[in-house]
This record gives sequence, C-alpha cells and structure tokens, in this order.
Amino acid sequence: MPRHVTSAQLDDLHARGLPNRQFRRAVYAIEHGADALRLLDLQVRRDVTADLYRQALDAARLRLRDGSLQPYQLRTLTQAFASWQAAVSELVDFQSRRRLPAAAE
Repeated sequence: MPRHVTSAQLDDLHARGLPNRQFRRAVYAIEHGADALRLLDLQVRRDVTADLYRQALDAARLRLRDGSLQPYQLRTLTQAFASWQAAVSELVDFQSRRRLPAAAE
C-alpha cells in the first residue's frame, strides 16, 4: 500500500534540486519503500537484458539462415544470454530474501 508523501518531504526533494528521474525515484521510494525501488530496478534490468538477448538471438537466427553467422555474433549472443541470466538470478535472489520472515534471516 503506497504511503502518502508529505508536503515537507516534497519540499525537501525540491530543495535538493534533483533531476526529474531522480526526483521521481525518490518519490517512489518514499511511497513504496526502498525495497520496492530496488525490486523495480531489478525488474527493469531483467526486461532490458531480455530484450537485448532477444535482439541478439534474432540477428543470429537471420545470419544462420543465410550462412553468414560470424564468431563475434555468437559471442554477442552468449554475452547477452549471460547478462540476462545474471539479471534473472539477482532478481530471484532479491525476491526470495524479501519473502523470508525477519526471524528466518
């Protein structure tokens, strides 16, 4: 449940002179908590790396069809997959830590 941002908190954020993106992130952190902001960051990272992997896979598939697949394209595909795998793993680790009751830690 989102918490309400007080006028004092907004005034403080405005006084810091944050760029728009940082201002929105700070407001989101106040409303939803720092954990929610970290979760959002991890989900975005997962989505971005999945998209990069998908693009590398599509490019490799096209090159494979016409017989012009180069070794660097396979390396790019492998690196994109490893990045996506790391992002998913980090997200899963973070989510599982959030679900553990405080007494279990």
